[in-house]
Amino acid sequence: MSLNQHFKKWSWLFGIAGFSLMVAAIFVLPQYLKPDLDAGVTFYATEGCAPFKGQCIGRKDNQAITVGLGNEAIESMTEIPIRVHLANMTADSLIVDFEGLEMYMGVVRTQLVPNAQGVYQGTFTLPECGTGKMLWRARAIINNGRSREGIKFDFWAI
Repeated sequence: MSLNQHFKKWSWLFGIAGFSLMVAAIFVLPQYLKPDLDAGVTFYATEGCAPFKGQCIGRKDNQAITVGLGNEAIESMTEIPIRVHLANMTADSLIVDFEGLEMYMGVVRTQLVPNAQGVYQGTFTLPECGTGKMLWRARAIINNGRSREGIKFDFWAI
């Protein structure tokens, strides 16, 4: 029997194996390839976390981080303002990362800029999810040269 005849006889098996590898690559590999956004960051415990009602607060001793996402529901594909106030702490830089929890859609990162009162401000836009509603995790991370600290909380976007 020639090689061509062997291939024709077993081609269905090669097709199934190739399809299985493709499905595994689509659904399994993203879990191993996405970055660990929590690595090297000390997170404060959050309290009074109501991002749609104005704010989420994280405290450690006399230090506090307050994150506000406005007073409206978060909508995908809409520019959303964000404000972060630091109490009894300083920051060399402040970034906020947004990551989809139900589906990996990449990381939306925004660098906030301090205003004259020391409140950090910026805007972000979340990508649209095909399901219509999606759970996201926000991480506000302060880099002060010596350490990285912050808070994280979850919220729904429509």
